[in-house]
Amino acid sequence: MAKILIVDDNIDMLDTLEHLFTFYDFEVVRAENGREALAVAEREKPGLIILDALMPVMNGFEACEKLKSNPQTRDIPVIFLSANYTRLEHQQKGIELGADDYILKPFNSQELITKITSLLHRRRLIEKLRNDNQQLLYRKCPPPERESLPAAGDNEAAKDFNIDPLTGLYNNRFFQQRFEEEYRHSLNAGGGLALALVDADMFQRINEIYSEQTADYVLMRIANVILHNSRAAEVVFRLENNKFALLLRLPEDPAFEEAERIRSAVQRTQFFEQDFFQLKKVSPRQKQALENVTVSIGVAALQKQISKNDLLQQAQDSLAQAKARGRNRTVRFSEIQNT
Repeated sequence: MAKILIVDDNIDMLDTLEHLFTFYDFEVVRAENGREALAVAEREKPGLIILDALMPVMNGFEACEKLKSNPQTRDIPVIFLSANYTRLEHQQKGIELGADDYILKPFNSQELITKITSLLHRRRLIEKLRNDNQQLLYRKCPPPERESLPAAGDNEAAKDFNIDPLTGLYNNRFFQQRFEEEYRHSLNAGGGLALALVDADMFQRINEIYSEQTADYVLMRIANVILHNSRAAEVVFRLENNKFALLLRLPEDPAFEEAERIRSAVQRTQFFEQDFFQLKKVSPRQKQALENVTVSIGVAALQKQISKNDLLQQAQDSLAQAKARGRNRTVRFSEIQNT
């Protein structure tokens, strides 16, 4: 049974919403202002929050901003339900603060239940995908001391470890550490080492048109595709924003083939299922432009007498060339080195 937190200073409205949600078999917890809602949300961990905009002590906009800035509550979907702040700029402000929807009172009960059901379904998919990524990462790319790993899905423990809390991949901090280790190993043992940098194409447009929550899900899906299609990667990381990295104990040619497999797999993946995304009203041309998510990849391999920083710069230069050549392609450093 999903738990819903309803926040409103109107007791009659709280009673009405509680009766409605109980009828549809939801567990209900209540708060009468924004400040109380923050405490209840952190304590009760609801699956979704219904938030009035105009309230004493702390209004809904302030509460939403604080909920979305708190790591313990930021992933909880929020729906504004307001009778006072009804203008378009109020609705835009709510969405910009991280709310998933903004509904005006009086509301249609069936429409509200449908939206709640959809958002709860989306959250379950997101949590499952994050857990799947983390479990797959542990299986394919375990760190040196496996016993120190947090359990998959344990986001609190992951924050203190080297796990990116969004995608379930290793984070940029661990990349710096492992990159140094792999670089020294390659120099000492004489084996190959390649670095592949993966960047989601046109990601800002996805964020702007489809919302930040949808863009986050796309990053998680890209991470999942990388994990499922990286056969030889020693470790897979999310560096920052929409950029990923793979360390491979391979020379350039097989590393390039590995990167191309990943790029092609991302291109084939259907990201925008209509039953998952509550798409905004965008033109058919905008929808078509974002129908397929693609990535650009830059690959560089360790050569004698180059530093770790040189290898990273070569991979960055290769990625920049992949972007400049039209995106959705893989470029290796030897291609641009000889031009």
